[in-house]
Amino acid sequence: MRNVTRFLWNTIILTATSLLMRFLGMSFQIYLTQRIGTQGIGLFELLMSAHGLAVSLAISGVRLSTTRLVLEVSARGQCSRSGIMKLCLRYSLMLGITAGALLFGVSNPVAVLWLDEPQLASCLRILAFGLPCLAVSSCLNGYFSALRQAGRMAVVQVLEFSFHMALTFGSLALLRPAAPTEACLLLVCCSCLSDMLSAALSALFYYGSRPARSKTPWNITGELLHIAVPDAVGSWVRSGLVSAKHLLIPKGLRKCGASAATALSTYGIIQGMVMPVLSFPAAFLGTVSSLLVPEIAESHALGQKRRLFSIMQRVLHLTLLFSFFTAALLLVYGGDLESLLYRSNDAERYIRLLAPLIPLMYLDTTVDGMLKGMGLQTASMRINILDAAISLLLVWQLIPRVGVDGYLLTIYVSETLNFILSFHQLHRHAGLWLPFYRSVLAPLMAAMFSMFFPRLLLPVFCAVHPFGAVLFSAILYYTLLRLLGSVTKRDLRWFLGIFQQK
Repeated sequence: MRNVTRFLWNTIILTATSLLMRFLGMSFQIYLTQRIGTQGIGLFELLMSAHGLAVSLAISGVRLSTTRLVLEVSARGQCSRSGIMKLCLRYSLMLGITAGALLFGVSNPVAVLWLDEPQLASCLRILAFGLPCLAVSSCLNGYFSALRQAGRMAVVQVLEFSFHMALTFGSLALLRPAAPTEACLLLVCCSCLSDMLSAALSALFYYGSRPARSKTPWNITGELLHIAVPDAVGSWVRSGLVSAKHLLIPKGLRKCGASAATALSTYGIIQGMVMPVLSFPAAFLGTVSSLLVPEIAESHALGQKRRLFSIMQRVLHLTLLFSFFTAALLLVYGGDLESLLYRSNDAERYIRLLAPLIPLMYLDTTVDGMLKGMGLQTASMRINILDAAISLLLVWQLIPRVGVDGYLLTIYVSETLNFILSFHQLHRHAGLWLPFYRSVLAPLMAAMFSMFFPRLLLPVFCAVHPFGAVLFSAILYYTLLRLLGSVTKRDLRWFLGIFQQK
């Protein structure tokens, strides 16, 4: 129970941090949208999709390999944590420097041929200097995750993002960029400086309490590569396909008849406004997924099949309870939320169209963390590559013919396919299953009733007091879950028992 308690408190710490960061991120995105417009947001998102390919090269396999080596190799007594970290840090620096040099070297052809904006080459060159810092931060985060030191990760994340926001606000207020390309240049400068700060803070925390020094364990280099290379190669291929997909979206919209400005604006609305709204509630689940890797890796290495099954089943059940309520919330109140956040109605249609996909999106995030914790990163890699390849094909064929609706259909196909294949792997290797009524049907009925019933019964109250209506729906949802047997006394005793452990 001690491990469960530690897992819960780490989850609480990182969830609070993630919620704070996502709230700040949403506020930050709203500010940027109002300051540089949807066209500027679209151009920046397009730039970051190209940068994402270099990021995948810099950090692929770094965090996962660090976490698993610290847990597994040190548990076997082959070498100390200090020796493992020396090896992992050298590996991460090598990747980061290589990725930075490549991005710097190909910045001009990427800006001209891929982004159709030669002026963005300078932005890519600036971003290249931050890649070694991202690699080191990823390695040290993997170390903190292995030791369940959630507080250190939380402090670094909050300080880094606070610095990023303050620097961006100040730069935009003082320099007042007139063109979207000038705004992108300022944004990437702030991003690069914040990456450097994150690496410095992580290194400071690590060296402040680093383990005793020991020799570098070159004999486990093969084990590091065995963990990191499949995850890295899969991430490179998938990131390349995803980047190509995002670059094709504005081009496809222009082929469908939209102007260049409208295409960038539509792309900015979906990627910069809709997706943050859909992913914001997943802060809790994203934290659980990252913390699942060391917990599942430990249970899997020790052969604790019963504990492994129990952890995964409870987390998946919790994911479904949360995601069904979130989907119903955005389906009913998506327009009100979009008006409150962005003071416009540009994204309302897309939020409501994509809201039913939320349970699959959140489940896929959780299942992916479980597969990595069990050492099935190769299977996860294959699934992600197949998913990205099919998405690229659909974007290439559908968007020039049917416009933005083709992109929405692509998102549905991609998320559904990825989840089905990932859950099949989980069921195959862990025998995991979920009771259909308790985990799917009951929460689905409860979520729909708890959201639509107040809206139909008290439409004036819901329109005037949306926050009160959502609170009433949440209470009604919990009550229905208890009545339908989806949440039992045993579940509550287990949860409360965690807090009662010393």
